[in-house]
Amino acid sequence: MMKRDPRGQVLRRQLQQLILLRETGPKSAAWHQARTRMIWRLHDEIKQGEGAPPEQETKSEE
Repeated sequence: MMKRDPRGQVLRRQLQQLILLRETGPKSAAWHQARTRMIWRLHDEIKQGEGAPPEQETKSEE
């Protein structure tokens, strides 16, 4: 069984909380856009911690 590093556990917990905020957080489009960016940033940080290269962003933010 692989041990997860403490940083990875913290990032995964933050990611889980951001995903759950969809139901309980503010409903503005700007807030959801910022939330989505944070989710992808956390995904990239988790991958970097595991040694995988981060994915390139394929869509425009504008």
